[in-house]
Amino acid sequence: MRFESPLFLLLILLIPAFHFLWRKRAMRPRVIFSIGIKKEFSLRDPALFLLALRYLSLISLIVALARPQTSYRQTERIVSGVDIMLVMDVSASMRAEDLGDTSRIEVAKQTMSRFLDGRVNDRIGFTIFSGEPISLVPPTLDYLLVKKAIRDAEIGILKDGTAIGDGLALAVNRLKDSKAKTRVIVLLTDGDNNVGQVGPADAGELAAGYGIRVYTIAIGREGKVKIPITQRGAFGNTITRYQYQDNALNTELLELIAKTTNGRFYRVQDLQTLENVFAEIDQLEKTEVKSNTKVKYDEVFDRPLKVALVLLMVEQFLGKFWWRLLL
Repeated sequence: MRFESPLFLLLILLIPAFHFLWRKRAMRPRVIFSIGIKKEFSLRDPALFLLALRYLSLISLIVALARPQTSYRQTERIVSGVDIMLVMDVSASMRAEDLGDTSRIEVAKQTMSRFLDGRVNDRIGFTIFSGEPISLVPPTLDYLLVKKAIRDAEIGILKDGTAIGDGLALAVNRLKDSKAKTRVIVLLTDGDNNVGQVGPADAGELAAGYGIRVYTIAIGREGKVKIPITQRGAFGNTITRYQYQDNALNTELLELIAKTTNGRFYRVQDLQTLENVFAEIDQLEKTEVKSNTKVKYDEVFDRPLKVALVLLMVEQFLGKFWWRLLL
């Protein structure tokens, strides 16, 4: 609530002066009312009651003159979103436990899920690959669906191998027709390309041609890594043993893809670094949101005006009819 012409409210201060004049001219005043001091008040005193109605009516008229207004804000949000494809390697080597007590794939899945919690207006999809790629979720605002796909992604559901180029090319295909201002691929792998129909460098060129930026993440340590092997025991129980395998990473290839697409390359060898990488990507690829706020005011002077008219009518009716009957 606000008043368009608040100076009119100062007229209310003149009412005590009017009251003083009324008291001086009254022939038989039974009430002395001045600056909050009163000696007698009775509803059966017609002069006093009618005067109170008149003052209330006058105050309502003054409030109407001040033009009270209600307001509400209308905010128009212009969102320029980001379309993101998360691409994760699910080859057998992602079982390696060299980022702590958790496998590479579980660390990646947890970090990607937390990355989703920081997004609001962006469409995000999810693709996995090993010896072949598959797109599990196209770019969508349904983050719960994406999180479920990330949770359900498992090693062994695709043929083994590391087809980095095929996985990247499939993600590009998902984004190439997008109308989003910014299109991004986050590619996470722990190996080198060894199968597939599309070369990783060619897939990078394809992404660059469509204006898609690629962030590449090389996860895990090189050399001998510990990989758990699960077997069934003689009594149906599960037995886990570990074996060490050589792990090779082609960091030069991942750097080339990132450079070709104006993205960035990250080398991750521990959990905290991976968290930091996704936090940095989250900051780099922020959705642009512009807000235009408009304030609209509605006139409500008719409300106090109606009150004033009703009070005047009541005062006139009582003064001419009802109080005369009482007297």
